[in-house]
Amino acid sequence: MMRIIISLLMLLVLLPAWAQQPIAYWSQNFNTLPSGGNGFTPTSFPQAADVGAGDLFLQNFDQTLDGNGAYSTVQAFAGSTVNALSGFAAGQTLSVQGGTGNSNNGAEIIIQVDTTDYQDIMLSWAQRGTSTGFTSRQISWSVDGVNYQFFAEDSGALGSAFQSRLYDFSALTELNNQAQVYFKITLDGASSASGNNRFDNLLVQGTAAADVGRLTVYDRNFTSNPFDAGWTEVSVNGTESWDWNGSFGNVSFAPFIDGACRVNDSWLISPAFNLNAQTGERLAFDIARGFAGTNPLEVYYSSSYNGSGDINPADWLLLTTITSDDFTTNNVPVRFDGFEQLADATGQAYIAFRYNFDSGNCSTWRLANIEITAEGNNNLAEFACGNPVNRIHTIQGAGFQSPVQGAYVQVEAVVTASFQDTSNGGLAGFYLQELNVNADMDPQTSEGIFVYDNGFGVSLTPGDLVRVGGTVAEYFEETQLTDVTDVAICATFQLGGVTPQSLNLPVSSFARFESTEGMWLNTGADYTVSDVFNAARFGEYTVSNGRLFTPTQVVSPGEQVAALMAANLRNKIIIDNGRTGIYQLPFIAGADGVSELSASNPLRNGYLLNAGFSGIMGYSFGAYRLRSLQAGEFSTGANPRLDQPATPAGNLRLATYNVENLFNTLQTADNVCGPNALECRGAATLSEQNRQLAKITETLLALNADVVALIEIENDADDATLALLTSALNELDVNADWAYIATGFLGTDAIKPAFIYRSSRVTPQGAFAVLDSSVDPDFDTSRQRPALAQTFVAANMSKFTAVAVHLRAKASCPASSDPNADQGDGQGCWNLWRTLSANALANWLATDPTASGDEDYLILGDFNAYAMEDPLTALIAQGYQNLAIAANDGDPAVYSYTFMGEAGSLDHAFASPAMQAQVLTAAAWHINADEVREFNYSEAPLRAGLQKPASFYNADPFRSSDHDPLVVELNLTPAFPPVMINLELIRVNRGRSGATLVQLRWNSDVSQALTLYRDENPVATLSRPGRYNDQFKNPEINSATYRLCLDATAQCSEPLVVNF
Repeated sequence: MMRIIISLLMLLVLLPAWAQQPIAYWSQNFNTLPSGGNGFTPTSFPQAADVGAGDLFLQNFDQTLDGNGAYSTVQAFAGSTVNALSGFAAGQTLSVQGGTGNSNNGAEIIIQVDTTDYQDIMLSWAQRGTSTGFTSRQISWSVDGVNYQFFAEDSGALGSAFQSRLYDFSALTELNNQAQVYFKITLDGASSASGNNRFDNLLVQGTAAADVGRLTVYDRNFTSNPFDAGWTEVSVNGTESWDWNGSFGNVSFAPFIDGACRVNDSWLISPAFNLNAQTGERLAFDIARGFAGTNPLEVYYSSSYNGSGDINPADWLLLTTITSDDFTTNNVPVRFDGFEQLADATGQAYIAFRYNFDSGNCSTWRLANIEITAEGNNNLAEFACGNPVNRIHTIQGAGFQSPVQGAYVQVEAVVTASFQDTSNGGLAGFYLQELNVNADMDPQTSEGIFVYDNGFGVSLTPGDLVRVGGTVAEYFEETQLTDVTDVAICATFQLGGVTPQSLNLPVSSFARFESTEGMWLNTGADYTVSDVFNAARFGEYTVSNGRLFTPTQVVSPGEQVAALMAANLRNKIIIDNGRTGIYQLPFIAGADGVSELSASNPLRNGYLLNAGFSGIMGYSFGAYRLRSLQAGEFSTGANPRLDQPATPAGNLRLATYNVENLFNTLQTADNVCGPNALECRGAATLSEQNRQLAKITETLLALNADVVALIEIENDADDATLALLTSALNELDVNADWAYIATGFLGTDAIKPAFIYRSSRVTPQGAFAVLDSSVDPDFDTSRQRPALAQTFVAANMSKFTAVAVHLRAKASCPASSDPNADQGDGQGCWNLWRTLSANALANWLATDPTASGDEDYLILGDFNAYAMEDPLTALIAQGYQNLAIAANDGDPAVYSYTFMGEAGSLDHAFASPAMQAQVLTAAAWHINADEVREFNYSEAPLRAGLQKPASFYNADPFRSSDHDPLVVELNLTPAFPPVMINLELIRVNRGRSGATLVQLRWNSDVSQALTLYRDENPVATLSRPGRYNDQFKNPEINSATYRLCLDATAQCSEPLVVNF
């Protein structure tokens, strides 16, 4: 009995409160001055809360005013979305400066709120600052505004990035249910007048007293994609869709398209909830009005809907109707709660939000949160092996969240994996799984769970049968037991009673992953390593069933992209080492499965992880993952490192190679680069530069190209970077024939495209030409590098023009109203810019910008666009051919770059129609895109106190850049000096028998012997100009065609047709 009392007392302390609710929130987004701009005046304080009720004061500060009547030492610098409530964008901040003579040391920010009917109070905000700003932020509290109690101090200078601060006052019952509660932040330690601390998104929140002790059946805030977690939408009428926005944490519907409201009847439907598993359900949700229109938002529930997507109005009961009159501000969520209709229903229930508009002025509605709670049901049995337990499948439930969050439970199951050791980033817990005999055989419910024991003190081994008492929680959407009260080992060597399930990719939906969360799995087939970006940093890599491609590499932008994107997400799983933190030691094993990852023992995209790999299904950082129980065994032959390109040789080789910022000028604080004195890039020290140069020269020598279009070369006036590179190549190359096209500054950026070439193999003809905005405004070089064209002549006298391009990247997106904004079709931002540039490029080349008199063009470079995107299809529409795809039998599944585990080509080679017949093949040499990024030249520490291991660097081509070089093999048609060969008819005699005499006259300026052909058959070899009599007998023909040719060069006279 005493044990039960102790457990009950611990429950009262340890059981978590239901979801916190905002009491008062200050976004700092509305600090506009009457004179324009942002700032604070004497009328700015007290500052009323943007959400909830409360006031914010500033006191004990320098109140000097500037000429506009604003405080001169309190600014409204740019803010952040860190700690922001849903619907609030990054606006301004409350920025307190040190002031003259550090006059603001001692300044106080006072927050006053009413906590009536709330408990478990918490205070949080986002902050950043400068190195000379306040170094002390003391937090204290009061219930009368006079007598303050010290609570905590946040000390140290603040960095330049916003970080959140959270202070949990839930242990201070004095703050619960009070009409007045005050929090004070006292600032001190500023050392300059302009040094500052910036505060943003200040939030006081608490638990409604009425909800204490209730369980959470469901709680979703929409920061992750709900459509991957059981939510669906059904369109009864109309074509618009509910739109999820993870940045703002909501799902919205807005049918205002192209200046008009469109008719829609669309239902957003929740996953199913089992109403038979608990009692006393209560529903709440947060809705924001985006635009005040005439149509309401209707909220329904149903226990007869079957989830099929067919809407029968008779199945749905109206919960409430929300109108624009329920709001005073757009985009600020309002809570609607107290709905208890689910408590009277049974079976599986759904919640639906119906957007129905047919005429008038359409509304925009946003769903920001939905919560279902129920009456508590805690396991208060005496803690002892064999006593009544909560089975793990009932804790996990059949959905994406546990239906008993907040409940105290006792489980008795087998340890399948232990990650209790936290010395190297361990997870501070272990995984349990039900014995096979205790499983419920329901494929939708998991039999495994993670226990966060956080150093509870009982060391466990896989196979231990363990009883655990703890509280159910969702930790970043992974179900686990926390606040552990008891752990007991009931038996050992029980692993044989648990059978691992098979993990097979792809899955039909994320529900398949979720149904095995916490369970022991073995991979069911050989899977392709598709992402090693975080192999060193986080000890994780991604596998998939076959290589995954960036959707717009292989399908057209639009609906096909969305479908392939969704398919890719269902066809991959992260493999991690069961540790947290960055660059934990030891590193994961490399390809040999034994030794640590290194440049000589890598993991590469394209390797195969052999079937039977064993791990535990977990979820963190927004992704499902297998927590490794063993080192992987890999088949490296699926994508081996090649010492040189595998393309068959032609008579000339070209390449394009993005060298990832090769700069002669070091990247230091004192240096600037380019014509606009921009920040330099690339190596930061001479040692790094030597390491970078070594890798790039090894790449170029192995590449063995005769002309190379280089991308991301320093844009220097004296071409010192190209001189440095070619000098290094000539020192290593026995031919010592490397040269470059000297251009000086090109455009306005810190980088430029460039050409290097082998002078023994090609000769530049004429001057280079540049395409920029001055030539064609459609090729806008205000934020893009110019295109560089140069004509070359090969040893066989053939001529071609190479063009190096580097189109605008997809980053730094414009406003959503800009035509260059992301259109949601998979092409990213600045697609229109790149497309106009591609068309301008083709039009420019049609003018023969280098005055070559030749139509053989090769466009080489980084287009920042994948194969099926508009810029590249625009070139194809103008007759150009994508050579790597053509060489792959027209299949666009080629790549030179990987991003987020998807492969695609940003680097391309295009040939003009006249050039295409002279192209033998084209392919990327995969030395970079598949490699671990830390194998590059950088010597920067991996993290504080950890230098990059020497084993991470080899002076070889692998990870010399982030892009693969692309090789183009040519068979150039020889070009010969023009010759004169004339062939004339003198007379024809033909007899009745068919005997024929054709008398010809010829002359030429060629000294070699010529061959006379009749109907493509050689007739005679002629050495001296004059006459020739061709005699033959063939009554079947009545004409013949003659040509006189120099066979060595295939140069011939005009065909001479003789009739007889």
